[in-house]
Amino acid sequence: MNRKYDAKAVRPCVGGGLVVEAHFDKGFSMKELCRLLEGIAQCSEKLGVARFFHEGRTLTLYRSGRVDVHRVESENEAIRLIDDVKPMIEEAFIDSPTSSL
Repeated sequence: MNRKYDAKAVRPCVGGGLVVEAHFDKGFSMKELCRLLEGIAQCSEKLGVARFFHEGRTLTLYRSGRVDVHRVESENEAIRLIDDVKPMIEEAFIDSPTSSL
């Protein structure tokens, strides 16, 4: 069975709950992602990673389109949180490998 975003629990989280790893279909322009998340996330264009809190959970977004959701109780909870934040970050998705990173 295919899970939305290919979400899968990968390990127990140190802070409790699970870490769920998922993937968007596209990667991010880190410059744009950091701009969109300015003031709410720790973001590094150079390292290609952004981390922020949403509903008491930590989400880590990677340049490749991978997203880790920490301290969730289930894959379904992680998918719901990703669905919540996706509209906030959609402008940062890159359409092709030739797009500016």
